[in-house]
Amino acid sequence: HRKMSPDTQADLLSRIHRQSQAMVNILNELLDLARIESRRALDFEFKAVCLRDLVRQTVGDFGTPEGRSPVALVMCDTPQWVQVDASKLGQALRNLLSNAYKYSPGGGGVTVHVRSLDTGHADIVVQDEGIGMTAEELARVTERFYRADKSGAIPGTGLGMAIVKEIVTLMGGHLQLTSEPQRGTCVTVRLPTIA
Repeated sequence: HRKMSPDTQADLLSRIHRQSQAMVNILNELLDLARIESRRALDFEFKAVCLRDLVRQTVGDFGTPEGRSPVALVMCDTPQWVQVDASKLGQALRNLLSNAYKYSPGGGGVTVHVRSLDTGHADIVVQDEGIGMTAEELARVTERFYRADKSGAIPGTGLGMAIVKEIVTLMGGHLQLTSEPQRGTCVTVRLPTIA
């Protein structure tokens, strides 16, 4: 009910909008994680997917932050087929790409490799040149609500990596992380291939 200038009013409305959107994002991520955990992949639509094609499409559709270089994509020579829910795996990859850019606030490249292994597996490797993490932070990064950035300067809910881990695990895959402070982080999603 207070009287305020149009500029102040516009600033406050903009702030309310941003904070409301942040709350909606948190709620959506919480609901998504709860749904994934409670359904235990019962609503996943598993089908044979060419991993190279899925990664290429997801990276192509990903909105690179303004002023940043696009993702460098390195593909294996032969197509690798996996039995996954393409939508959920795409969601996991988008979370990893978002983190790679978000935690590289000073710039630096983001690279995605698709690798074929002789062990009947294929890897999606997302590597950044960002702020990295200590061993203690790395050990907790897939916990719900855990945020390695204690400053609050980098926006996020602390749910993205928990969702990624849950999706990858439910698809029979494995998540591996390595990181070094001020050198960057490397996340590997290893999935079983099908003949």
